[in-house]
Amino acid sequence: MTSAPALPGAPVPARRATTAAEDTLSLVAGLWLLTGTYVDGWAHNNLAHLETFFTPWHAVLYSGFAANAVWIGFLVWRRRRRGSRWMDAVPAGYGGAAIGVVLFLVSGVADLAWHSVFGIEQDIKALFSPSHLGLATGGFLILGAPFAAATAAPPGRTTPARLTTALVSAALCGMVAIFILQEFAVFARHGLIQTYGPPVGGVRPVLPATSASTIVALGSFLVSTAALFVPILLAASRWRLPALVPALLTFVPSVALQAMVAFRDARLVLAAAVGAALVCLTWLVLRPRPDRRVRLRAAAALAPPLFWGPYFAAVASADGRLSFSPEIWAGILVWTALETLAIAALLVHRRPDALEEP
Repeated sequence: MTSAPALPGAPVPARRATTAAEDTLSLVAGLWLLTGTYVDGWAHNNLAHLETFFTPWHAVLYSGFAANAVWIGFLVWRRRRRGSRWMDAVPAGYGGAAIGVVLFLVSGVADLAWHSVFGIEQDIKALFSPSHLGLATGGFLILGAPFAAATAAPPGRTTPARLTTALVSAALCGMVAIFILQEFAVFARHGLIQTYGPPVGGVRPVLPATSASTIVALGSFLVSTAALFVPILLAASRWRLPALVPALLTFVPSVALQAMVAFRDARLVLAAAVGAALVCLTWLVLRPRPDRRVRLRAAAALAPPLFWGPYFAAVASADGRLSFSPEIWAGILVWTALETLAIAALLVHRRPDALEEP
């Protein structure tokens, strides 16, 4: 006696993709949220006494979140079919954003409770409170939706418009990451690489770095490198990027960090511009593509030291010298190159015939 064949399960409904126009509106709402994030960061960095949760910068932040929540909710509502589950109506690539909306909402309520009990945090404490970490994670998931939507598209079907929204989404995610890690972001804290003595005649003398300050500097450059270059490598491992894209993805976050600290080291903006130009030149010369792994890995390894070199030069020019000896600052440049080379080598590469052109 033969057994009856197993009945096939219910078909899993395919998630409907968003359009490039919808992803663009997602980015507009996301930019609102990110602006509120950096404005709130500016307040924490530049205002001495923050004693209430109800501030103008929180208003920008949470109204930006409300815009994102309403928009993502609308995308789900317009895709829901009668009798289907709400979760099946979430657009392709927007599952993380839906989770991010819930997490951001819960974290926002927790943030109000946290501030009511413990007060308003200043300095590095603001980046370690559980509510702020939840807000950052939720914002990261929300802003990453257009990038996830583009990667969910079948190979070879990424239009230039969709590629543009994906790249902007990656940039915004990188800016969230470097914001929450701002105490280790060298473009916001150039004191991470310099050791100063007591002022003499109004001038702070530069002292040799201690072992502890050297370790902090290395860690800060590794963190900053990851925040700036991982979005570039994630995109470059899937699409052939115009050379201007990696330059913008390094320059814009660097300027945003300086704006958040009221341009206290404005000369570093010029250093970021020179470094971004060198990154652009690297892409122009090597022309890395997903199907040219050697070129992609070479660009990944060369871009960080070329980007950070002008930074060291700017600080040394302003202060007359670096706290670090040549083997230390040169070693830091090598470590950043090894970091991105390892990330590029670990990324999953698709077959050469799956290459997507912009």
